[in-house]
Amino acid sequence: LFCSPPMGACAATGEETLRDRELGKELKRAYDAQDHVHKLLLLGAGGSGKSTLFKQSNYIYGPGFTELELSTYTPAIYANTIMSMQTLIEQSEYRASGRCESKLYEGLEPEDFKIDDSLKDMKKAVMESRRDGDGVFQLPVKLASYIRMLWKDKGIRNTYRCSAEYQLNDSASYFFERVEDLAVEGYIPKEEHVLRARVRSTGVNEIHFTIENTQFRMVDVGGQRSERKKWIKCFENVTCVLFVAAISSYNQTLYEDEDTNRMIEALNLFEETCNSKWFEKTSIILFLNKRDLFFEKVQQQHIPITVCPAFADYEGPEDSYEHSVEHIVRVFVRSNHTMKTIYPHATCAIDRNNVNAVFLAVKDTVLKENLKIAGIFDEQ
Repeated sequence: LFCSPPMGACAATGEETLRDRELGKELKRAYDAQDHVHKLLLLGAGGSGKSTLFKQSNYIYGPGFTELELSTYTPAIYANTIMSMQTLIEQSEYRASGRCESKLYEGLEPEDFKIDDSLKDMKKAVMESRRDGDGVFQLPVKLASYIRMLWKDKGIRNTYRCSAEYQLNDSASYFFERVEDLAVEGYIPKEEHVLRARVRSTGVNEIHFTIENTQFRMVDVGGQRSERKKWIKCFENVTCVLFVAAISSYNQTLYEDEDTNRMIEALNLFEETCNSKWFEKTSIILFLNKRDLFFEKVQQQHIPITVCPAFADYEGPEDSYEHSVEHIVRVFVRSNHTMKTIYPHATCAIDRNNVNAVFLAVKDTVLKENLKIAGIFDEQ
């Protein structure tokens, strides 16, 4: 009634069992390894410097960029430089016409924004610069010299001082100062150039790196409103959320909505992130980024944080960097309606030493939080 197995079937079954055991061991090793890789999710609104932090992490802890990869940023750097000067020229002419009253610098008159007549041909050449057939800007030496001369103009400089009233890349002045170096034949961007290149993030990018024997996987997603619908795909198995907000943006509006203050957008997004069901047991580390630009605005340009409606209740010294940062931290922390602790850091993503120090602190925070979850560590 029972059929005998074919010859060799028992031996084959034994070999399959052995392979299954080995495969099981391999899967367990892979699972254990994955369990020790901490997933860091970078979140924040567009223009916060989130992707700069991602690139800096790649430089410090990852493989960095090859020369070929560096060269891919050349078109973006050229576009950033040329389009930023075009923006300044347009804004200068708008203000010189008397149609715009600067809210930042009441002492400036329309004639203070006028570009010197001797630069008329240079101004025209810059404004006529367009993308080529491949969709990229070229930066010949002559055009670079024109941008350099325009950058020295008093009217352009006064217009630049009012840049919070319109959309201008934070890196504009950096590239203007070095524009003739960018135009050298065979130009390959330096690391610091790549860090300052403004490239809109789309989709999902990730890197793997190790800090003092602790493995991390960092995931970066686009911050513009149109990109946020993709975020949920990255929410699973997150060890820690690194929320990045540009602290210097308290007197600026969004690229995609010039009626919305950037800091208010960041606060709303932070509140939504903090209290999300996805991150009930996830550490939240707040990066108040672009602290260098914030310092300049508060202490050198004397623009108080009270110009932002979210900080209208600030009563400290208007030109105090420390007190202003402390107040902004308090406002962000108030958005957290859970029992989790928020770990704030004032950062400058283009400062390698600062980012390195902050990430060492992040590593310690992640490990401590994991021990707390496991019941091994108690702060009390």
